[in-house]
Amino acid sequence: MTSAPTPPRIFISYRRDDAAGDAGRLADHLNRRFGAGAVFLDIETIDPGTDFVTVLQTTLQQTAAVLVVIGPRWISLRGASGTRRLDDENDYVRLEVEKALGRGIPVVPVLVQGAPLPRSEELPASIAALATRQTAVLDHAEFHADAERLCDRLEAMLGGSRRRPSAWRRWGPLGAGLTVLVLALAVFAALRPSTSDARKENDSGRVTGATNVVDVRAGEVGNLIAQAEAQRRRTQFADALTTLAGARQIAPASEPVRQAQEDVAMEWVRSARLESPEAKYGDTIRPALMVIDASLPTARGERRADLLAHSGWATFLMWLDGNRQLDPGEWYQQALTLDPVNPYANAMLAHWILFREDDVARATKLFDVALRSRRAVETVRDLQWAALGNRRTPEADAERVRVADAMRRESRRLTERQVSALWAPYYFATLSGHDQERQLLLAAVSPDDHISTLKWAFSDYAAGEKSRQQTIRYYVALLNAAAGRMDEAIEDLRQLNKEVAGSPGSFRDAVGAALKELQGARPRRMPR
Repeated sequence: MTSAPTPPRIFISYRRDDAAGDAGRLADHLNRRFGAGAVFLDIETIDPGTDFVTVLQTTLQQTAAVLVVIGPRWISLRGASGTRRLDDENDYVRLEVEKALGRGIPVVPVLVQGAPLPRSEELPASIAALATRQTAVLDHAEFHADAERLCDRLEAMLGGSRRRPSAWRRWGPLGAGLTVLVLALAVFAALRPSTSDARKENDSGRVTGATNVVDVRAGEVGNLIAQAEAQRRRTQFADALTTLAGARQIAPASEPVRQAQEDVAMEWVRSARLESPEAKYGDTIRPALMVIDASLPTARGERRADLLAHSGWATFLMWLDGNRQLDPGEWYQQALTLDPVNPYANAMLAHWILFREDDVARATKLFDVALRSRRAVETVRDLQWAALGNRRTPEADAERVRVADAMRRESRRLTERQVSALWAPYYFATLSGHDQERQLLLAAVSPDDHISTLKWAFSDYAAGEKSRQQTIRYYVALLNAAAGRMDEAIEDLRQLNKEVAGSPGSFRDAVGAALKELQGARPRRMPR
């Protein structure tokens, strides 16, 4: 059996102040289509203190295509000096485009947020050829479809780099649809109590047959519930619902079976993933929705609010499928009318808000209400990280720091993905012209808490990575200064300044500027 070919290397060039959210979303889509590791997104690979040009040249040698993500501010953004960033020969984005065009590999301008393709006369001569390249357009409302068309173009460009579809992919939606249909029929049958079973039970729910029959059935049902729980823990949601459908056939009125079915269905909806570009969320979660829809008419109180919230999340997923007439917010509001502190409804509504707008303050209040309920805390935190990732603004970055600090104090752990997301704003805030972002980060929590959170979050991430360790030391020095420990901060920056003196770049400049500022701010001692 031959090994799978290495996925194509696709380089995404973008400006964080222009279209970071679109670039990140596109990277996720490309990784799903072409395989993990197919995409080079600078923040994941280039650490402060390294020689950017050297790393860029090495990376482009391994790159099959370059996507230049262009938003409304891509061409007009200015640096601290007031000049256009594109007119700076050392501008990272300009260098990326120059080197890519010079290598002769495919370079595709990807237009987002309604941005037009810059005219050649608007561009520096070294990258004017970008204006003649065929573009791709990603519309927010049709992102999935547009991204799929771009992936199809890339596959045609990359030729032999294309991954061979699996047998399941060749069946496409038909194979997935058949599986969902069979499971849905099983669930539907299990949700309809049989007439014979109903007649065997009296009004109090006691079986009228022999005691040993009751015991046997109870044992069978208990074993099936335990089996389904094991399947749920392995995320085998379809198998778990099939197992519980069998338990429902044995005991149609069993409350533990019904609750187990609802728990599996809700987790399936929350955890839904697409296995192929052709798949749709609506098809993927159909068996789970059948359970939720069947339970809603008789559910009451907190449980009904949980189910309504998950029906709202399912509506959001189908909105992602392209049905823009759906409104997940209506379901969340229904749930909150029943249970104002419902963790799922509050957190999912906050996620929906940040998916559409930059109202970080409103979303934060909803997440706080969800957390105060002390239910589903892990789910609320996951939604919080995902929501803040949809809004890569300085305010969202600062809130992400506050979330990490709260999780440290709760003795929780960050996932690798959360650590990487938390690192990004610290990285970018060391670059020239990002003073405001850096100040918002530093003020997110108290200096001492912030220092503790930095060391807690990045101890493993920075292990063996000198440049990351230096970045942490830089921020610790700034936080020490903010806490009034000026002498300690200045001494740490002096040492750091010596270490990076031979490494030209934005990080060295940031360290030098901070040292100069703190030395100027420290009161001079009067001679005796």
